[in-house]
Amino acid sequence: MPGVVPQSVRGMVRYNIPDDSVSPKDRGLFSGPAHKAAVDADVDLFDPETDPAIIQGPEGLDVQGFTYVKSPSALTLEQWMSGHNVEETYIPEVEALMKEVTGAKTVVVNHLGIRKRTATNNTNPTFYRKAGDAHDQAVKNYAGGDKAWVSGRQDAGLEPARFAHCDYTLEGLKRTARYCRKDIKAAAQPALNAEDDPSLPPQRYAAYSVWRPLKPVKRDPLAVADWRTTPVESLAPIEYRATSNVVDSGEYMLELYTQTPVAKNSGQRWYCKPNQTPDDVLILKFADTAAATDPAIAGGCAHCSPALAGVDDEEPRMSVEARVMVFW
Repeated sequence: MPGVVPQSVRGMVRYNIPDDSVSPKDRGLFSGPAHKAAVDADVDLFDPETDPAIIQGPEGLDVQGFTYVKSPSALTLEQWMSGHNVEETYIPEVEALMKEVTGAKTVVVNHLGIRKRTATNNTNPTFYRKAGDAHDQAVKNYAGGDKAWVSGRQDAGLEPARFAHCDYTLEGLKRTARYCRKDIKAAAQPALNAEDDPSLPPQRYAAYSVWRPLKPVKRDPLAVADWRTTPVESLAPIEYRATSNVVDSGEYMLELYTQTPVAKNSGQRWYCKPNQTPDDVLILKFADTAAATDPAIAGGCAHCSPALAGVDDEEPRMSVEARVMVFW
């Protein structure tokens, strides 16, 4: 569609330089480091439905690293915060959706987080959670079991993340398959056997985020970057503590990417669906073993919650994110 000009709005994306002076062992569970510097960039947030460069449908996951699908949930707004509706209804919905979208044999939801606050701590580049604090203990109480754990429902909710990042590196994906949970390791075992024995054919697996607003989004949307336009050299790996019921210590070191200011003015292209509703589900890729050997397959998807102008009086965004492990 030559000559088509995709619609866009402006938003602020933050790139960070991580401060590695505090060891991952001294930070709280699932806490990244503070940052030496934060560089804000005003970027165009393009509409993924009007840009002809974006591949729609499931194929988009391997091209640009994300896609949007229509997928209503059986849960009403009131049901998200009560009882075990999330565990009994929504998690099976996500697993069924990801089997349909990816064609995978096995799908396991690892963690599900509900956000219903404004970005407060996440706007402060010096903030990080300390090992042993009250939040650390709360995470230990909720996580580390045999099933997906749900955060943000039991307290005031999680915050949108301002800084551009991708929650897993390829190494982080592989560590999660081996060390996160016994059921995940069991699902991954054929692939792990192939990783340990080069004579066996490799088996693909990947990690995704399934992101759904619980109300129409008025502020703090989730924006995603086209993998094809993301400078690999701008992605800095960071280790952080995560819970485990596989290893004796009850923890393992996960690894994510934070995006550094190298990406500013690089031509990285950001997307955000306008007026996203609860039926508009965003699926984005964290990491994929197939991308290690095929450069045509998207390796991940940088994302963040950009600040928009003129929306400070809107109510906080409510959303649910499921982290999903997928095995073919």
